[in-house]
Amino acid sequence: MRIKTSNIVIRAFERKDAENFFRIVREKSILRFMPDWARKGTRPQDYYEPIDWSQAHQDVADISIKRPYAIALPGTDEMIGMAAVGLKETLHEVEVAYFMSEKYQGLGYTKEAIDALTQWCFEVSDVPYLILTIDCANDPSNSLAQKCGFELFEKRTPIGQKNPNMQSDGYFYCRKYRK
Repeated sequence: MRIKTSNIVIRAFERKDAENFFRIVREKSILRFMPDWARKGTRPQDYYEPIDWSQAHQDVADISIKRPYAIALPGTDEMIGMAAVGLKETLHEVEVAYFMSEKYQGLGYTKEAIDALTQWCFEVSDVPYLILTIDCANDPSNSLAQKCGFELFEKRTPIGQKNPNMQSDGYFYCRKYRK
């Protein structure tokens, strides 16, 4: 899968992205809400295995297969963020996820990526809706979800389990329906 918009490209990860990936997942704003990405490796080369897997499955249109994609700048092909789609096992629904390097936050790139990725998902599948689950403490991500047309469905507070990626006790469960 490769999606080009006016300002970004969404594409399969490549080994050349390992250095940027390693650096971005250690940025303060990413570590705060998605620390699991940083725990996947202690050096850039540790990301080769998931990058190779992503490459091997780049043309599979089954959106239930959990897969991250690089968000890159079209002129340089520099990876600046990540957008993902796949089945959220605990909810049995297809979820979209994302992060953007602090250097590129607030410039509209993430919204453009999520809009394009959700449109692609609806084009290649018959799912009636996509979800986002967002830590209640992640105000920027909650705001972005609304700008991308995801509606707050409910606030959830898991009982008896604490998600290690969450800062707060609950999360916002949002949906975007097929038009």
